[in-house]
Amino acid sequence: MNIKDILYRLISVQSDTGTEKEKNMAECIFDIIKEDEYFKKNPELFGKYHNNDFLDRPVVWALRKGKSNRTIVLTGHYDAVEIESYGILKDYALQPDELKEKLKTVSMHVDARNDLNSTDWLFGRGICDMKSGIAINIDAVLSMINEDVNVLFTAVHDEENLSAGMRQSTKLMWELKMKHGLDYRLIVITEPHNRKKPDTLRISLGSVGKIMPLVVAKGKIAHSSDVMEGLNSTAIMSQIVSKAELNPVLCSTDKNMTTPPPTVLYARDLKETYDVSVPEYSAVFFNYQFLKSKTPGEIIDEMRDICLESMKEVIEKYSRAYDILNENYSLKGNNKRNYRPLVYTFEEIEKTAMEKHPDYMKLKGDLYEEINRQVRNNEISMQDAGIFIVKRIIELSAITEPLAVVGIIPPYYPAVNNSYLSSTGEAYEKAVEKALLEDFTLRLESESYFMGISDGSYTSCTDRESEEKVMANMVTSKDVYDIPFDYIEGISAPMMVLGPWGKEYHTITERVYMPDVEGTVPKLIRMLINIL
Repeated sequence: MNIKDILYRLISVQSDTGTEKEKNMAECIFDIIKEDEYFKKNPELFGKYHNNDFLDRPVVWALRKGKSNRTIVLTGHYDAVEIESYGILKDYALQPDELKEKLKTVSMHVDARNDLNSTDWLFGRGICDMKSGIAINIDAVLSMINEDVNVLFTAVHDEENLSAGMRQSTKLMWELKMKHGLDYRLIVITEPHNRKKPDTLRISLGSVGKIMPLVVAKGKIAHSSDVMEGLNSTAIMSQIVSKAELNPVLCSTDKNMTTPPPTVLYARDLKETYDVSVPEYSAVFFNYQFLKSKTPGEIIDEMRDICLESMKEVIEKYSRAYDILNENYSLKGNNKRNYRPLVYTFEEIEKTAMEKHPDYMKLKGDLYEEINRQVRNNEISMQDAGIFIVKRIIELSAITEPLAVVGIIPPYYPAVNNSYLSSTGEAYEKAVEKALLEDFTLRLESESYFMGISDGSYTSCTDRESEEKVMANMVTSKDVYDIPFDYIEGISAPMMVLGPWGKEYHTITERVYMPDVEGTVPKLIRMLINIL
């Protein structure tokens, strides 16, 4: 079975992320592997690895054993985004040849039209992101390339959502390392890349980090006619948004790359029904990307400082308004509130709540049990769960004054870069550059970080203390979201994002460049296996 045949077989199976359909894709990959003669003779060297996933989605794995302990890991995700965006063409979204003909009747931009009329490009949902990469990996593990080298293939679920599959697979990789004495020299993720020039292939030697700071602000409730008797939580929230949104000071720069500034993904008061009182609680969370030059602990401190400044400014604004109104007798003798700028991390507010309640751990356990049930039943999102938890812990703290609490909600992607490892894998980068030039007359563009967020974030851990600080402020329970840093730290191998050229992922014109799928990338992977 060649790569194109494998790809067509994979594409034919719908695998919408976060759904039961992902399990159908896992079965398809497993079936392809078990048909191979090598794995028929060695059934103990492949399987479906389950590790308490709430949808019971497995990591599909296969290990072609070599004579040495040197090991390359080839990995990628088998989930894809939904097909609804294809509209009236969704019946063809998983049929590349039929889809190509149907798309010729649809109006589209010139670049997509040109690719539609080229035999070099194939269209379809997931064909680029990233079933072509999975097909390349399967072809490699089914082939005898270097009898001295171990080739471990892992196909993971959920990358488009919370990367549950990659987090789950780290335990599998650790177990296989211990069982077979594997020495992980390189982890290759065959995620697609965009090209700025047709003659330049791009690889990434790290992956950008992503952290999602959550702030829950508590004001003081008051009737809107007596607004000076309280403090509006949305005023605190909006001040925090104003200071953090698109703030270039909060960007991080490393290895000649810079992240985009933070942006708000959610901001609203937490009133469930209309009334004429000012909102007591409001919440906001941010998408905050970072590189290895900035630790997640520093980001938590930055957000805490922003919250503190915002609280002070809102209190000062209240005070100025009160003084002006008092001078013209509008307040009629009302007492001025002497608010303090109170800001806590989630870890700190928990300690306060624990001091107030001897039975705090039981109360927390009951809270998490109910929230986890709702998350697993898709009654609430992981992010809404985090907001509800923080609000409840604030209530348990018995603090009646206005305050802000900074926590972290899923997902969390650590920043990784090979240069921070003792074994940087620099030789592999040079080998790829040499092979591209000599065998394909292509140039190499090597970037320090894959900036699209990837499973590569879970391939190494070089700052355990900082990662533990993040997890101490992760507001959801470990039962629904956890990152196994014990296993990640034990793996810690250089990574490389090396995949085919693709365009317009997640859209109706998602497509992949087949010369890369059938030629360039498979040959580069074979070269890496031979020099490992």
